[in-house]
Amino acid sequence: MDAGLRVVSAGLGIVSADELVPNYDLTIANGRNSLAPVLSSLNASASDWWTALTLQFGTRRTLLSMFCDTDDSLVMLALPGSYLNLIGKELAALSPQQITRLRIFTSSRGRTILPPAIQHAAMPYDERLETSRLPGTRTDFAQRALRHFVEDLSGHQLEIGVAAKVVAESMHRLSKRTVPLRNRMSDDEIAAILRENWIRFQGASTLLLRYLRDEAKVACEQRRFQGIWSQVKNDLPGGRQ
Repeated sequence: MDAGLRVVSAGLGIVSADELVPNYDLTIANGRNSLAPVLSSLNASASDWWTALTLQFGTRRTLLSMFCDTDDSLVMLALPGSYLNLIGKELAALSPQQITRLRIFTSSRGRTILPPAIQHAAMPYDERLETSRLPGTRTDFAQRALRHFVEDLSGHQLEIGVAAKVVAESMHRLSKRTVPLRNRMSDDEIAAILRENWIRFQGASTLLLRYLRDEAKVACEQRRFQGIWSQVKNDLPGGRQ
């Protein structure tokens, strides 16, 4: 599309993908180095943090700057619910004319937390996307929905109401994926499976996760898997065999 790419950063505001930035480790989502516990202790919200952040860095790091810098172009946001919460106040402050230029890609849950005036700008993607040509993980759902919208539906060329209808029709033609029954195991048991199959898959985390879920039929959330995989890798002589 020859479009500009920007990143919604919990540490820096909205930054261009080619901008040089300092090394940092901070997230609004749950997990390591999450802001959530600190904000909770201060009785503050994610959007409060965003307000303070953008006051520090200036208007160039705000959502509004994206609309001002792009004339009449579309602004397409592919974000999980936690990051929509982060920029929620800015979304609620958009004008009706700006909203017509907005397309949001998120999960079904993410759509429910959007300000009421914005919800129609969220394209109605749901878990049926997993049976399209673009299956993946929950963490990259929003990005895959955006890709499907552009590549498969040419939705970026459509008016907002028509685009939403085309997405809904596309999802209607798909079926929900049947979730296979998987066994629950301890971290040590999963680590043992990874060690047994490490050489077979050359330690590739993506392949080992697919083996674990599809062949071994073991339930393991992606973030948990990454922690176990990293520990197994570190325990191997030389880090990998």
